[in-house]
Amino acid sequence: MRTLLFSFFLLSLISISCESGKKDKKLNSRVGFSQKMADFDCGAFCDPPSVTYQLPADSSCVNSSQNVMNCFAWKNFLALNWLASDQRGVPDTAAVAADYGMPGDYKPTVWESYLSIDDVFAAKPPAQWNLRSKNGYMKYINEINKFTDINASLPKPKLRAMLGGNVDEIMQAKGAWLTDQSGNIVWYEIRMNTIESDFVRDNKLYNYGSLSAFAAQNQGVWFPMESIEIKAAWRIIPEDQLESLKNFYKISMAMVPEIKGFDKNNKPIYGKYLQKYLGLVGLHIIRKTNQSPQFTWMTFEHVNNAPTDGQIDPSVKYCFYDPKSKDKPNQSPVPGKDSLNKPVQVVRIADNAISPEIQQLNKQIQNMIKASNPKSVWQYYQLVNVQWPENPVKDKDNNKKAPLMTGGITPKNIANVTMETYIQEKQCMDCHKNASVGDQKYPTDYSFIFLKVKPGN
Repeated sequence: MRTLLFSFFLLSLISISCESGKKDKKLNSRVGFSQKMADFDCGAFCDPPSVTYQLPADSSCVNSSQNVMNCFAWKNFLALNWLASDQRGVPDTAAVAADYGMPGDYKPTVWESYLSIDDVFAAKPPAQWNLRSKNGYMKYINEINKFTDINASLPKPKLRAMLGGNVDEIMQAKGAWLTDQSGNIVWYEIRMNTIESDFVRDNKLYNYGSLSAFAAQNQGVWFPMESIEIKAAWRIIPEDQLESLKNFYKISMAMVPEIKGFDKNNKPIYGKYLQKYLGLVGLHIIRKTNQSPQFTWMTFEHVNNAPTDGQIDPSVKYCFYDPKSKDKPNQSPVPGKDSLNKPVQVVRIADNAISPEIQQLNKQIQNMIKASNPKSVWQYYQLVNVQWPENPVKDKDNNKKAPLMTGGITPKNIANVTMETYIQEKQCMDCHKNASVGDQKYPTDYSFIFLKVKPGN
């Protein structure tokens, strides 16, 4: 029976595309839904993944094997994508697993209710740090370049306060923007949980002088345990495709600016802001725990983003790959030369192919989500990989100047095709070990968020 169920699921998964879909139905429990522990290779004494709002604890299960960490990553994904309450970072415990990922539900998830880096590093800190606006919640796109200031007029302060969130860039860490096969730009945002944002607020690290003094005094900036950072990638969902695509994507609404082009310095030229629907295509989750002081680096994608090189499925209509295109894959556009609307041809490099073990786990989790809610959009997402320190280094024992120790981070092949499109041969720690502040290169705990803090802030 189980074999038949998996076969049916695989057929339904193959049949979906970037532009089309179909419907289904079912029911389930109030708090969570899981398969038997024996179904998952998550460790003999570790709880299996379940559809629940409960974030997994850092336990003896963590850092014991790659399979265990893969399960840990999925448990984080499932909990952080639960519907949020009115309090930032707190799940809506009245929500039920049978409604998990219901199509057309645009309410924010737990991680979407976190403060964005623009909220945290604003010139004036938010008046209500831990509560979302009672007037509504909508993402607000206000920048095009990573860690740069906006050069366009913003709406009135009251309107901006009402909108509540920021999707703040189109530029990747290396390379330029990413355009999907519909000719629409992919947008990005970075958020942090309340443990991390409270740490920034309490120590006034949004102020350049306070940040510099704090880093010097403590020989770096070291986040508290259970700090979480999120980076998300969103594609624009055309309104004429909303009815079909809402069944297969986590969709949120945002105010998105028109991009008229680039100036002579390759800075964006903004037009008016319009409300758009955004579909989630990529999600990075990094979490610092006692057993992973170098963070656990978890990355997820929509199942139809792009094929692995040499493994193209002709039945799938990919979002970032066209089998008829003659363009060389994974080539970054050039500002001032290439059109923003020209699709970028993307493949996952063979060295970063999703492992057979993760593929099997993905099928199990997708099947579990579908059993909980057959309509759930979350059944169309997959774990790409999770990176973790085999030999973790405590903060007090780490280097006091960048680069930081890597803690024996493993595995080495990890990249998200929507966020590291043009540097898939790199891995997280190649860059993040160098995160620092000031001329003294005081480390900032593998995080680049403090690049938002400029002299004069």
